Amino acid sequence: MIKKKTLKTILTFTENQKPAPSFIVIYILVWLAWHNQIFTAFIGIEGDIFTRIDAALSAIEKNQYFVVFMISCLVFLIRLGYGYLAFKSRELLNSSDDFYINAREDQILEKNDDITNLMAALTKAKQKLAASKEREKKLVEEKNTAIKKLLAAQNELDEAKADIALLEKSTQNN
Repeated sequence: MIKKKTLKTILTFTENQKPAPSFIVIYILVWLAWHNQIFTAFIGIEGDIFTRIDAALSAIEKNQYFVVFMISCLVFLIRLGYGYLAFKSRELLNSSDDFYINAREDQILEKNDDITNLMAALTKAKQKLAASKEREKKLVEEKNTAIKKLLAAQNELDEAKADIALLEKSTQNN
């Protein structure tokens, strides 16, 4: 069975492709490729436009509509098969979740270490988060204390400057 990841990759690639041409466009392209002598005869003949068109159309010995039709049908069937496979793989991908759920139902009663490991990791992460919050709180308090001390020192410095200014002013007046 194809793995889910591989299937998703294939579907992503196929869904991002440009839409394929219709049957009529495929038929016209195959007809032009099959009868390429029309273009070579049109370019190779000298004369006016009507002479060139007449020479190009007469260059085709038999039009071979049936062969061109069969090749067009083959290309169109390949395109339809491709679309069908893309649809089936999308359907399989959507139902693969159901397979996973059904496969896990018989394992419910078994001990599952994944959940225990996950819960242990979550508990450790929670403890680390609480410890980091405490450190952050402590650092904010230390920062606030340092700012208070700095402001108190600044106030004392301003008062000392004011006292010095008054003292200088009083000594100048005497």
